[in-house]
Amino acid sequence: MNKHYKGLLLILCVILVITSCRRSLDTGWDTRYLTPIVTGELTIYDLVPDSLTQFEEDESVTLVYKSELLDYDLTQEAIEIPDTSVEIYVSLDSLTLEDQEMEVSISLGQIAIDLGFPIGTLIILSNGDSAVLDPLTGLSTDPTLIDATSFFESATFSAGFLKVSIANGLPVDLDTVVLKLTNFTDGALILQDTFFYVPAAGVPVVIIKDLTGMTVEGNMYAEILNFNTPGSNGDSVFIDTSDALFIEFTAYDMELLEATAVFPEQNLINSANDVEYDMGGPEFTLMGIESGHVVVYVVNSINDTIEIVYDIPGAIGPDGSSVHIVSKVAPNDTLDEPFDLQGYTIDLRGSTGDRVNTFFQALSASINYTGVATHITLADSLRVIYGLEDIVPNELRGYLGQYDVFVADTTDGINVFDQFTDGVVQFGQINVDLEIANGLGASGNVIVNSLGAMNTETGQVVFLECSEVIGQALDISRAVDNPYAPGYTTISLNSDNSNINDLLEIFPDKLFYDVVMHVNPNGNEFNYQDFVISTSKLNISLNLNMPLEFFASNLTLENEFPVTLDAGSGTDGVGNIDLTLYADNTFPLDATINIVFIDEFGTKLDSLNFGGDKINPGILSGDCRVHEPATTEIHQIVDGVLKDAILNASNAIATIKFNTASIPECSDIVKIYSDYVMKIQLVGDINYTFSTADF
Repeated sequence: MNKHYKGLLLILCVILVITSCRRSLDTGWDTRYLTPIVTGELTIYDLVPDSLTQFEEDESVTLVYKSELLDYDLTQEAIEIPDTSVEIYVSLDSLTLEDQEMEVSISLGQIAIDLGFPIGTLIILSNGDSAVLDPLTGLSTDPTLIDATSFFESATFSAGFLKVSIANGLPVDLDTVVLKLTNFTDGALILQDTFFYVPAAGVPVVIIKDLTGMTVEGNMYAEILNFNTPGSNGDSVFIDTSDALFIEFTAYDMELLEATAVFPEQNLINSANDVEYDMGGPEFTLMGIESGHVVVYVVNSINDTIEIVYDIPGAIGPDGSSVHIVSKVAPNDTLDEPFDLQGYTIDLRGSTGDRVNTFFQALSASINYTGVATHITLADSLRVIYGLEDIVPNELRGYLGQYDVFVADTTDGINVFDQFTDGVVQFGQINVDLEIANGLGASGNVIVNSLGAMNTETGQVVFLECSEVIGQALDISRAVDNPYAPGYTTISLNSDNSNINDLLEIFPDKLFYDVVMHVNPNGNEFNYQDFVISTSKLNISLNLNMPLEFFASNLTLENEFPVTLDAGSGTDGVGNIDLTLYADNTFPLDATINIVFIDEFGTKLDSLNFGGDKINPGILSGDCRVHEPATTEIHQIVDGVLKDAILNASNAIATIKFNTASIPECSDIVKIYSDYVMKIQLVGDINYTFSTADF
């Protein structure tokens, strides 16, 4: 260490010791120091967001901004698909038992055995030879069991018929044949009838019995109570003991009150039909499904398993297969299994392929043959509900029909200059495109009944005035497909054909509109080539493209900067502060500045006003551009409360009011370039009195 520094340090130490030991001899001294208090700069990005700026070759700034005015989902407007559920109720009276035939034969040999000696013996001995048969009367047969249990065990008929046919294969005629048929268990009479003449080797003789209200068992007895024969009239006839009398029973057209039966395989429901939607105008040929389902709801109170088959051949899923649903419903059970249709497309041209709003469906409900007897009563039933429900399409093709879409609403405004809190601005040339994007694959036009802007802070309202737009039917392009793209229609708005400048110069934070869209005003001019998909929207936006050039009057901007001065242990001993505001400005805008000092909690402490002294504007050259910054120094001495506020502040909020400064050679509308900047620094010349009492 330098010897001189060592000596100076020793002297200072001695002085400190002396002063600390003799506090009654309190002394002090004054000192001054310069320190920056607030430092910051304003660039183009403080005037407008950087995301909206575009720099031209000459470094001038262009604002590019899109304000979405309307974003309306056309899908639900164009599409409302009703449910198509169908309910079918099937009770036992629609069930059928197949026509059944049963046969009983009584041979000549059996009759001979029953006749006994001598006539029966003669017949048996004449077998294979000819003989004369004498007349016989009062003949009968023993009961013969008829087993129909493979068909039914018991059945009570609400309708039906039993046909009894007797074919005489004996060599002689018969007469007065009395036939009796009874139930095996309870002996109930089913029929008893007389066949008065049954010729030999002749046409069968038939009687028909109505079975309505009768209960028939599967096991029955058939017997002939009486039959006569006139014999062979003295002629010899050939005797063959295997010749027989054939009795055939045929049950047909049977409807049941109840039955315990082995029901045959049969369809209870066999429905195939075209289902037509009533769309009220639109005529669709194809529908894509966003969500929705097939409903097949079955209540089976029949004591047999029911098989349900439901088909929509024209409904094709993502894997290329059609809707084909096969389900079984157990006896006395319920089926409720919705079939998800998400991702399916449905052909709406019907079974013939030349219809609209129509799909073909087929449903069958059947009993499968099991070989097991099942008891069913008239109270048993089958209830089936089937069809399409809760369909939300994501695509429709065909003809969308003629309809109007009315939209009136308020939306956020144009927030290009949201950072400005006050003042008046006048823009130069503004180019705004009113862009209409039509997401429908259909022709149309749009009428903008009104379009307005509002500044909710000031209460200012401006309506767009443009004879080319307001109230006019604006034809709009239709969307295209493969690949999909909306149809765009653009209408230019500028200061020559509208008051668009007035609308933007109020700094609107709200836009409001009243719009109507006419879909297919000329009808089905594209011959069923319209379409709508899930992303089809009517979008209207204002697309702003304008050079950043304006005339400003008290255009007010706020910005917050940190305070770099640290008061340290306190403000005691600090005298007045001589403040100097230094500003280097290349904006062609003069400015006044007011600074509010706040603490770390955002509480206002005090404010600094430079009494109207202005920051000098950058001087425009002959090319109407600023090339060198203008320097400004503004002085102010502060004390008291304001001094304490500065010393204790954490941040400073600078409120700057801009006004355009121009020269006669240049327009009052000044252009802003990318390199324009305003640099400011607030410097304090602080007097501080040190006291030995502080040590």
